[in-house]
Parts: sequence; structure tokens; C-alpha cells
Amino acid sequence: MAKMYKVTVKGTGQLNGPVIINKTVEMEEFMAAKFNGANRYEVIEDFVKVHYPSVKIPNIRNFGASITPVKEEKKKGWF
Repeated sequence: MAKMYKVTVKGTGQLNGPVIINKTVEMEEFMAAKFNGANRYEVIEDFVKVHYPSVKIPNIRNFGASITPVKEEKKKGWF
């Protein structure tokens, strides 16, 4: 099973006034690593466009993403 991470994207968009964006999603390690990569602002912009389709983004550099690993529970028993 792939290691899971919680990715939180925070920032402010515009739609008839300011829209506070604070979205947390669980995803696999491969996708979560893209939020810290060289093209992180493109990934964050695409993420915001998917979850907030009509919100305008004045400056994507004002957005940030934090990545934290999800704790896996220890399984009891044989399986």
C-alpha cells in the first residue's frame, strides 16, 4: 500500500469578494511530492481550479501548500 499524505492548500481568491481557500485532501506520496516540486505553483493552480472552478486567482504566489504524513493504525491480529 502506498504511503498517504494530507495536503492542505491555503490562499485567497476572488469571486464577488474575497474567497478564503483552505482545502485538505489525502493523496499518495507521488502526487503529494508535486506540491513541493519545481512546478508547485502550476500544481497548486490546477488544484484550486478543480476544487473552486469559478474563483479567480489574482496571484498564485500568494498560495501555499503544507504536506503532512497520515498516521497508519497498527493492525491487530493475523492480517
